[in-house]
Amino acid sequence: MIKSGFSRRTRDAERVSRTLRHGRGYPPALEWTEDMTGRCPRITAVGGHSVLVENHTGIATFTDTRIVLNSRAGAVCAMGSGLSLSCARAGAVIIRGDIRRIELPCRGGDAPDEG
Repeated sequence: MIKSGFSRRTRDAERVSRTLRHGRGYPPALEWTEDMTGRCPRITAVGGHSVLVENHTGIATFTDTRIVLNSRAGAVCAMGSGLSLSCARAGAVIIRGDIRRIELPCRGGDAPDEG
């Protein structure tokens, strides 16, 4: 007996539908959309001199050695020397300078330690 791909797709669609109906969370294929909804920050580093941070909600701290950005998931901290902001727009900013360390939000959303 030859099985067609249609019946498998139907079973998969029904499984996804059941998962969503019973409140068991999102199926694995839909988990990637979390960063697109703005819930967590998206960070793109280019070498050690430029970092793009998207999905932030504001600037908490800004010095030439430390920049802390708020996000829905918690604080994102960039540390180094000669830090500056460039191309700041709603929800996204580029940090430039000699970037030595980037701290990402903790699960609990706690801000990075001072120092």
